[in-house]
Amino acid sequence: MKLLKTNEESTLLSLKNGDKDAFEVVFNAYQRKLYAFIYLITKSKYSTDEILQNVFITLWNSKSSIDTSKSFNSFIYTIARNLTYNHLRAIANKDSLKQELWENMIMSSNCTEDTLLYGEYSEILDDILLGLPKQKRAVFILSREEGKSNQEIADLLGISKKTVKNHLWKTLQLIREQLHPHIIQ
Repeated sequence: MKLLKTNEESTLLSLKNGDKDAFEVVFNAYQRKLYAFIYLITKSKYSTDEILQNVFITLWNSKSSIDTSKSFNSFIYTIARNLTYNHLRAIANKDSLKQELWENMIMSSNCTEDTLLYGEYSEILDDILLGLPKQKRAVFILSREEGKSNQEIADLLGISKKTVKNHLWKTLQLIREQLHPHIIQ
């Protein structure tokens, strides 16, 4: 959503100079569209609220860098996109947040069949992992569930980075082979 063309430049100049009323005008003009944009990516009301708040905090803190000759719409959506992706990266490294994100995605789809399939695939994956040698299982868990890099895993386990890559490749190949008969086509 754009501010009225006639008022946009003066509102942005006022915002750039620290005018709180101008900030409120911008907030009211963009909050609903940004909320929808962020929610499409996160599928979480809690995460969306948190990110949206951070978007406007970031906007206020970086108000002096607003270039009124360029698209403000692009400027604020870039802030929203970057903060959303940063949030998702943080989730990828935290198991509890990954679980919350997954649950929110399941609830937003309202699809019982998908939930059942996820449960079945999860059980199959757990069985596959239990059948792996201890080191391969540790490498997979450190990589996929804890979000560690290959170098971090190599350092933790005292093995080479190439060994980590080989373990992951072989484990993923095994998972694909063993999940294939269970995939509904």
